[in-house]
Amino acid sequence: MEVENLMKLWSRLEELEGRLASDYGMTGDIDSVDVFDETKARAFCQRDEASVAAVKDLYALYKLRSLASSGRLPAYPDPKYSPEAHHIDTSRFWAVLIGINRYPMNRLRGCVNDALLIEAFLVESLGVPKSRIQILLGSKTRGAPGDPALPTRANIIQTLTSLIYNSEIEHGDNIVIYFSGHGSSYFCEEYCRNGAGSIEALCPMDRTEEDDLPVPDISDREINIILKQISHAKGHRITLILDCSHSGPVLDDSPGRSGKNIPPMSSKSLTRMLDAADDTAENFPECQSVLAPEWRPDMTSHVILAACRGREIAKEERVEIGLHGVFTESLVRTLKSGASNERSTYIDLVSSLNRSMRQESAVAGRYKHAMLWYRNA
Repeated sequence: MEVENLMKLWSRLEELEGRLASDYGMTGDIDSVDVFDETKARAFCQRDEASVAAVKDLYALYKLRSLASSGRLPAYPDPKYSPEAHHIDTSRFWAVLIGINRYPMNRLRGCVNDALLIEAFLVESLGVPKSRIQILLGSKTRGAPGDPALPTRANIIQTLTSLIYNSEIEHGDNIVIYFSGHGSSYFCEEYCRNGAGSIEALCPMDRTEEDDLPVPDISDREINIILKQISHAKGHRITLILDCSHSGPVLDDSPGRSGKNIPPMSSKSLTRMLDAADDTAENFPECQSVLAPEWRPDMTSHVILAACRGREIAKEERVEIGLHGVFTESLVRTLKSGASNERSTYIDLVSSLNRSMRQESAVAGRYKHAMLWYRNA
């Protein structure tokens, strides 16, 4: 009986959250954090009983969602109050999958397997047409210099930007972008707010500091610019999945395990990396320069699923199906299991993953409360 009452309360509070979002002029999917922050600000300024009560109610809603994430409550309120679940139209799915084992140094072993595992899931489990999937693989035996299917810096940027101009992709189609490989992090003073911070990066297979032909990493700012433009052209139903980490050099002596992160290159490479991102931004006149200290990422264009948080390391290890990233193998296994269903949201998915992994995955983006693959967006 107590659970039933809590579920009724949850439904009532979600209705309140929806009304408040509408009153505040917030359109699209509800961002609970934005609604809560706005309600707190109004309560502080107006100091009326209704505003204070609304803050308390939204905090109670947060606690109920936390109970659900921990498994102490069902994941959803009574179905009659839940958004209608929609089947996925996989004919409107597109994907770019990138897996890199082969680096000049610190080679990995399971990232190509990871990308192929995601491809198999999309094709065999979701029914996505294989013709809708572009895959870039970097292994010891695959490809020759100049091969457009190699995950070089130029090929990664070209493949991602091609999504903007692909006339076959309709507005509102689902776009999945997946990366498995090394990540890195650059400490940055000049180009970060308050003179401190870091810029995270994905590492292409041809990263190098050789003076005759230097190739920088791909900064999170350049990726964000491209995602924003894809969203403008094709809609926000973009899922970015990153099986890498950005925490700098860490030694891991665990047998059969390795980490997906390498040290940043020099400060000269940081400058080259940001200049390359700014060159990309110049192709889109409305974009703010990535060199501005007040630069902010646009988190309305996509949902990001990340293998780990903060200073953690994304691991790869040998499992029954071969050598894989811990995050990717857990992700696919969870998506194919009963732990993920038609009403699961991106937040629910990450909660399920974190109950089964030894590293803590993360989710971010305005639409993180949307059902998986944007069924209700």
